[in-house]
Amino acid sequence: MEHKKYSPLSILKIVCGVAFAFWLMMGAPTGWIYDLGVGTGTEQGQMPDQSVSVVHTQDDVDDFFFQTTPATVPKESLIRCPLLRLRDSEYAGEHTHLNSQTKRTVVISEYIPVAYPTGPIRSFLLRFLASGHYNGYYLAPLEDGSYVCVYFDDYLMLRPGDELPTGYIRYTTTEEKTMLHQMAEDYEVDPVYVLDIQNHVRKLLPRPPRNQGKSKQYHQLKQLCNKKREAPVGSSI
Repeated sequence: MEHKKYSPLSILKIVCGVAFAFWLMMGAPTGWIYDLGVGTGTEQGQMPDQSVSVVHTQDDVDDFFFQTTPATVPKESLIRCPLLRLRDSEYAGEHTHLNSQTKRTVVISEYIPVAYPTGPIRSFLLRFLASGHYNGYYLAPLEDGSYVCVYFDDYLMLRPGDELPTGYIRYTTTEEKTMLHQMAEDYEVDPVYVLDIQNHVRKLLPRPPRNQGKSKQYHQLKQLCNKKREAPVGSSI
């Protein structure tokens, strides 16, 4: 019985096919499932319509937060941030399973910090293995030379076109603020704000009530924001 011989090219194709299948099952971005049928409009995660504003400057970031303005940014020239977040945050925490009378406990982290600055190989491997369940953060350049942090599903980077969905400016969490303080050493970014585009995160992190005008409440909130920006990481206002 003759054994079939494989050329080096055939072996390489087989190895690449197996690696791709493994990535597809374990690490391929699955966020597109959440975006099926989201449509166009001003809701978080929808494709933006004509009423959605584009963030041009840092002043826009402040104003869009206090007025709860639907916003977006172009997808071009984005810079990766050293932090990953669990796509479905409600699954974070300790999970216990009973398998064949054996009790197993698994702890799922909501955030995975990445060393900053990090090597390209380590960064690629981490994102390759985690992209099936975790999303990354990006810095989007603004026209005044500053940046705004953007959080959205990584699969959007694989989709053609320069348009990102509709999002809303919100305060950063402790982990996000810590990461942005690191990034602020090299980029002009405000560690207080994130443009959150992830379409199901808003259920977990509700936006403040809509404030149409620059009233007394607007200026009070802005003063609080400035205090929070100046506060050390981990401190409370």
